[in-house]
Amino acid sequence: MRWNIGILGLTHDHVWTHIRELRDRGDTHVIIAEPNQTLLNKARDEYAIDDLFPDYAEMLEQATPDAVLIFTDNAGTASLVELAAAHDTPIMTEKPMADSLVNAERMLRATERAGVPLMVNWPTWWNPSIRHLVTLAQNGDIGEIVRFTFRGGHGGPRELGCSDEFCDWLFDPQRNGGGAYIDYCGYGASLARLLLGLPSHAHAFIDRLVKTTISVDDNAVLTLRYPAALAVIEATWTAAGPIPDAGPSIAGTQGSLVVSGPTSAHPRTLRQTSRRNPNGRVIEPPTLSHGNRNATEYFLACLRDDRPIVGQVSAVISRDAQEILEAGLRSSRSMTTVPLPIDT
Repeated sequence: MRWNIGILGLTHDHVWTHIRELRDRGDTHVIIAEPNQTLLNKARDEYAIDDLFPDYAEMLEQATPDAVLIFTDNAGTASLVELAAAHDTPIMTEKPMADSLVNAERMLRATERAGVPLMVNWPTWWNPSIRHLVTLAQNGDIGEIVRFTFRGGHGGPRELGCSDEFCDWLFDPQRNGGGAYIDYCGYGASLARLLLGLPSHAHAFIDRLVKTTISVDDNAVLTLRYPAALAVIEATWTAAGPIPDAGPSIAGTQGSLVVSGPTSAHPRTLRQTSRRNPNGRVIEPPTLSHGNRNATEYFLACLRDDRPIVGQVSAVISRDAQEILEAGLRSSRSMTTVPLPIDT
């Protein structure tokens, strides 16, 4: 099968990785819609994409893609999901699901009504060590989970080399939904939801501590309460050099699992400890299988085989992660602990 894949938006820098993945497959034709002519020129000149449209609806109507990938700002994603769903087109978006729970629920309703798949890509899901950690924890290898921790971030979007178009909306609280908190706490929130379900309470401290020239937060700590477990999720845009081991790490009643490594872009080490082996052992995670190695490969494999989209990248998990993030935002504003589920 040869896939006609539509790209809606180019202002999220992750898009270029996915365009390379699609181009390297050999069985895809990429079509792009983006109002910014400079970004369209980049797609043409640097990625040899010739089917280019300045208007989203025009592309969907004229090119009739088999599926679409959406890479716009967090606040704008919901409208594009509704537009694509109205054309009965399967959809993949980039993390986080949206800027707010209201918009995340719009996305879920639109795709459920249309009966089309929706996937939310969390890049952590394609890391073999993290994937195996989740599998071992779900299989009960460390007993009942008592504590989950995750820390994500970097020195800041500009320091990382993000484009001006990306930074324009990352630093806009209306278009992003926040700053470092929305950017990185969602990783931990979605994994915590996958492993432990929806928490009963959330408490967060979200603030701008260092970067006085931006209008969004640059550091955050989110804590989640479960009936018999705690989760601690941290985000930063002010790391000086590589951040400390990001994890995730999971402590259970019979042992622990820890993923070590400076960032998600570097190889990570998975270690398991237990009461019998407190010094632990390093586990070599299985290689991710074909059709399961990256976001676009998995998305298209699920469409081809008519399989449900599951795990961290499922729309239901991502919607619930958005609710957790929303509870944290409310907690930070009110300086109180917020119970879940929250009233929308």
